[in-house]
Amino acid sequence: MAETPKLEVRPRTVLGKKVGALRRDGRLPAVIFGGHADSTPVETDTSTFQKGYRRWGQTTLLSLTGLDGGEVPVLVHDVSREPRTGSLLHVDFARVSLTEKTHAEVPLHFTGESPAVRTHGGVMVHALSEVRIEAFPQDIPHQIEVDLSRIEQIEDTLYVRDLVVDASKIEILNDGDQVIAKAVAPRAEEEVKPAAVVEGEAIEGEVAEGEAAPTAAGAAPAAGAPAAKGAAPAAKAAAPAAKGGAPAPKAPAAEGKKG
Repeated sequence: MAETPKLEVRPRTVLGKKVGALRRDGRLPAVIFGGHADSTPVETDTSTFQKGYRRWGQTTLLSLTGLDGGEVPVLVHDVSREPRTGSLLHVDFARVSLTEKTHAEVPLHFTGESPAVRTHGGVMVHALSEVRIEAFPQDIPHQIEVDLSRIEQIEDTLYVRDLVVDASKIEILNDGDQVIAKAVAPRAEEEVKPAAVVEGEAIEGEVAEGEAAPTAAGAAPAAGAPAAKGAAPAAKAAAPAAKGGAPAPKAPAAEGKKG
């Protein structure tokens, strides 16, 4: 078993809104709670914690030093950050007993390349990113490996029951039938076809560039526009008289079609 990382802390006397001064001085306010003991406000070096936390996460057993009574075994329970900058604000450490099992959320680490993706063009779907386990604090793994090379064909699936852990030390609390990862066929893109337009008709509410707005049936077309197919041409205002008869009457103006 790997050696337990140590983190130096010291009792904290600055409380409430005054902790801002600690942060400006490079100190990170924290609290130790649980374990059938009173909560203890402490502080630690911000930079030291930040560098270590990248390796520890919330599943690594830590040993806090610098307090009366000796080292205190803890897990990182919660880390508070400033929403805009992401800078550390506060840490909660949970006391644990090395002789009592505890629960933890352990992240899944995906490795390997799936033949279903590489060879068959499938798409890998990840359904879980962590699982809940029960174990002694010193036996909690930093992460659990998931080998995607076992997914060979489209529709092949890895379940929680397929995870490889030391069952003598770790009990996975998730349902064994929960899906972890699955290879699926890529969805064909739906082909979007434009709506059909009947010859000689315009789409409602639209006028093609360079064309005049449509007129009422039987009305004269706008200047320069061709007459509608099959429609009789309107009489011109200055049409000559029909052969042997009276001059042709003027065609009444049709009411314009409102858009």
